[in-house]
Amino acid sequence: MGRGLMKGSLVIVESTVGPGVTEEVVKFELEEVSGLKAGVDFGLAYSPIRASAGRVFRDLTSYPRILAGFDERSFHAASSLLSLIVKGGIIKVRDIKTAEAVKLFENIYRDVNIALANQLALFCEAAGIDVVEAINAANTQPFCHLHRPGMGVGGHCLPSNPYFLLEKARKLKVNLDLVRAARRINDSMPFHTIKLITAALRSCGKTLKGSHVAILGVSFKEDVKEHRYSPSIYVAERLMRRGVKTSIYDPFFTPEELSVPGVRIAPTLESCVEGVDCILLAVAHEKFKSLDLNLLAKLVKMPAALVDGRQVIDPVKAREAGFVYAGIGRGLVVA
Repeated sequence: MGRGLMKGSLVIVESTVGPGVTEEVVKFELEEVSGLKAGVDFGLAYSPIRASAGRVFRDLTSYPRILAGFDERSFHAASSLLSLIVKGGIIKVRDIKTAEAVKLFENIYRDVNIALANQLALFCEAAGIDVVEAINAANTQPFCHLHRPGMGVGGHCLPSNPYFLLEKARKLKVNLDLVRAARRINDSMPFHTIKLITAALRSCGKTLKGSHVAILGVSFKEDVKEHRYSPSIYVAERLMRRGVKTSIYDPFFTPEELSVPGVRIAPTLESCVEGVDCILLAVAHEKFKSLDLNLLAKLVKMPAALVDGRQVIDPVKAREAGFVYAGIGRGLVVA
């Protein structure tokens, strides 16, 4: 970019970065390569993308846009340009490093909230409490906004963004114990999922090694076609290493679009679950919320387990269909 930079150009950085990166790294490189000076020869601003997978264009236009300029002229030029696209308004912050921190704070809030939900889910399993019922009731209090627990955190933002802040905190000698703990908790959930699979299979009189597990859903979140850092893939790879025959089905992907070494990518739900010892419902896709459990029971190799990683299946209905049910935040329910 520096080679093509001209006087009067405007550079708006949108990538998620640690506080200080735009001015300490990007600005330095642009000036070094171009021979131009930010704030004098070209404008420089920072405005992080605020959009979720599956609804990027809608979010880009509707969400308020955080914006900071290297100087006032840069801010006004960037604001004029972004206002042509953004209908949610421009939020000016005092400097670029503040704007960089805003995006990290947003994603870390979600990561920490999910970690809290996951820890509460583990407590609920041990205490015999249904985490869904407890969280739904708690969230009727206006100041309570608990997320739903799951098999972990995926996507290209949440698993990595906290480390940008942690690295800056390390340099500043600030201890961010909560942020680091949240990452550790969320990274542990795929292993907990495998423990639930193992326990459910044991209740069926089967061992993990040598069993066949079908994983329903590979996207990192429901109803999107995106599988970067997907907990499903993480679980599949580790099951395969433990001698488990593993199949994956996701309605948003064709077999040609997915590749997990040693794991079969099934073209249909029925072909994925046929003859398996355990079904892992990994993603809360809308299509999976209306599964015919009685039909699935005819396709699997009974006695079979149904492990619910996203609290999609009613445990009572799973039991009535003949499954041994285990769910994150619900524990093991024997048929």
